[in-house]
Amino acid sequence: MKRLIFLVSIFAVSFQVSSQIRKGVSPYRFSQDMYLGANIGQNAFLADGYSEYGLKGCFGLSKSVYIGYNFLEILGVKVSGAFNNMVWPGITSSGLNNNPKKFSTMSINFDILFNISNYFDRFNLRRPFDFQIFAGTGFINREKSTFLNEYFGMVYKAGFQADYRLNYKFDLNASFAGNIVSEQFNEYTVGRNFDAFPELMLGLTYHIRN
Repeated sequence: MKRLIFLVSIFAVSFQVSSQIRKGVSPYRFSQDMYLGANIGQNAFLADGYSEYGLKGCFGLSKSVYIGYNFLEILGVKVSGAFNNMVWPGITSSGLNNNPKKFSTMSINFDILFNISNYFDRFNLRRPFDFQIFAGTGFINREKSTFLNEYFGMVYKAGFQADYRLNYKFDLNASFAGNIVSEQFNEYTVGRNFDAFPELMLGLTYHIRN
């Protein structure tokens, strides 16, 4: 019974894709398109003291909204606004800080995306999965919270994204990105000269296609 339900679901999705494509969008001929969407997931703040706290107590919530434009089969651009809650376990001269710092950030990012699937195959709206890599930069603001000062500076990003096509207008996506910020981000400037926070996100994209 479960297999039957699964097969019926796959058939329904396939039928929906085919019927949507027949409305005017060619499944094999690329046309430039704009899209928008939102993501949510987890981040891990890896900064001074990471060798002591590892992945314990450093997870926070990441949220973003974005708008993008595919101007070539393999190249596109995306602008996103991110709103993150982060946790830094912190360190002291005696080791791990018992009072972690919890804080919020806002950032705007500008990314370039490279479609691996279209590069090695071709543009194909009937293909269920697309894979992309991306890289970019932007500006990030960290609230004062329990720090001495508020922070504003650059953030650098690179990552990988997998898209699952629900129909010719909607995609589900999963992405992993690494973000690098200045060592001054957490006001602790001993050790390496940068802080980092990787993110694992899930989201939904809407393509504005005719």
